[in-house]
Amino acid sequence: MRILLVEDNVDFAQTIEKAIRAIDGCDLTWKRSKAGAISALNEEHFDVVILDRRIPTEDDILDDHQDHGWAVFQSIIKLQPGTSVWFLTGTVDADFPTELLNSHGRRGDIHQCGREDPVYRVVWKHKLPVCIAAVRAFRGEIERTDAVHLVHVGTPANLRAQEVRLLKLFGRSHSGASVEVELLQGGLSNARVFRVSVFNAAGSVAITSVAKIGSIDDIAVERLKYRSEIVKLANGAFPPVMAELDLGAADLSGIFYQIVGHEIRSLFDELTADPASASLAVRQLWTDQSTWLGVSQTERISVASVRRSLIGDVALERVADYLNGIDISLAERVEVDVARCVQHRDMHCGNVLFDANGRPMVIDYPETGRSFASLDPVSLELSAIFHKDAPDWTGWPSEHQAEQWPDLDAFCEASVCEQFVRACRAWAVEVAASEQEVLAVAYGYALRQLKYDDTDKVLARAVIRACIAGLLADG
Repeated sequence: MRILLVEDNVDFAQTIEKAIRAIDGCDLTWKRSKAGAISALNEEHFDVVILDRRIPTEDDILDDHQDHGWAVFQSIIKLQPGTSVWFLTGTVDADFPTELLNSHGRRGDIHQCGREDPVYRVVWKHKLPVCIAAVRAFRGEIERTDAVHLVHVGTPANLRAQEVRLLKLFGRSHSGASVEVELLQGGLSNARVFRVSVFNAAGSVAITSVAKIGSIDDIAVERLKYRSEIVKLANGAFPPVMAELDLGAADLSGIFYQIVGHEIRSLFDELTADPASASLAVRQLWTDQSTWLGVSQTERISVASVRRSLIGDVALERVADYLNGIDISLAERVEVDVARCVQHRDMHCGNVLFDANGRPMVIDYPETGRSFASLDPVSLELSAIFHKDAPDWTGWPSEHQAEQWPDLDAFCEASVCEQFVRACRAWAVEVAASEQEVLAVAYGYALRQLKYDDTDKVLARAVIRACIAGLLADG
C-alpha cells in the first residue's frame, strides 16, 4: 500500500508516520507543502493520499492556507483520479464534510469486494486513531487483492503496477483464485489490450474477458464510442461490457468485455491457419456494419481531403523523403465522390477477434467515428500486408504486384489469401460512392504507412504509385 502524507506540522507528521510504518506492507511518502505534494504525484502513484487542508505553498514558507490543500486535491483528481483521498484536518469547519460530499461525493467498490466506500472522506486530527484504523483496513483489502495469483501467458507483458492491480481486482470481483493474462496488443496512448481468464479455486475458468487498460481519459473515450456507436452494430458483432474499473489504480482504468470460451483468436491467426475461412469472417463484418452503412451520405471532395483524414500535412512533410521522388501534387487535386458514415477507423486484423463459437467481433474503439465508407475494408485488406502482426506471405505481393493494386487479378496472382483480399475489395467497392473513393482511401492509407518504422516502404510506395495512376487515369 503506497501512501502520500501531506502535512506541514513536523511533530504530528512524525506521529502519523510512526503509526503507519508499524502496519505491515505500508510504504509512506511524506511531503510538507503544495509544491512537494504535486511533485510527488507527478513522480509516483499512490493508493491513498492523507491530506492536510491547511498547508503552505512550499516547504518552510509561512503562507499556509486551506486553499493550498484544496489545490493538491484538484491535482490528485487530475493526475490520479483513481486514488482515494482522506482529508486529515484540524481546521474547525463543521460544514466541510458536507461540502466535500456535495461537490465530490464519489463512492465505489474500490476493492471489488461487493461494498461501496467513499473515495474521498474527512478525518479530524483529534481522531487520529480512526485514520490509522482506516489505513489498516485499506491495507487488509489490498492484501486480499494481492492474494489473487497472476499468471503470464505468451510474450512478457511487462505489466505496470497499476495494470497488475486492475487485473487482480477484476479477478477478485469474480471470486478468482488466479488470473491468466495474455497481451494481445498495444494501443493508442499507451493503452493495451489483454486476454484475461479468471480461474476459481478448483482451477476451472470462471470467466474470460478481453480487457483494455489505459489512462482514465483513454478508457472514457473507449466507453463513449462503445455506447454511442458500437452498440448500433448487429447483435454479436461486438463483445458486451462486463466491468468498468476506474478506482484503485491511480491514473489507470480498465474496461472488460465478455468473451465466450477460454481461447481467443484474431483474424491474423485465422488468416495464417485458414485464409478461406478468414474471407467468410470479412463478409460477416460487412453484414454487421449494415446499420452504419445504411445512413451514409455522399459528397465530392479532393483526394487531399481524403488523405488528410489518414495522414495530416505536417506528418506528410516528415515522411516526404520516403516518397523517393513520387509526385503526389496532381493526384491530390483530383476530386472524387465519397460516401461518409460511421467506421471503426482502426480496422486491422488484430482488432477482429473470434470467440469459441467462431463469431468475429471488433474490439478497440477509440477511433470510431464518421469517415469514408470504404475505409474499414481497405484498412482490413492492407493490414494483411503492412501490419507488424501480418502473416509472412513469402514474397507476395511483389513490388510489381503492389504497383497493380487496383487490378485484383494481377495483385492476387499466386496469393494464398486471394479469397480474403477479394472479400475485402468487394466490400470496399460496394459501399464506396465511387471506385475513385477506394483508390483515394488506399492512397492515404499507404502514405500513412511511411510514418511507421516497421512497415515495408517499398510496398507502400508501390501502392501509392498504383493509386495515383488510377486516380489520374479516372480524373
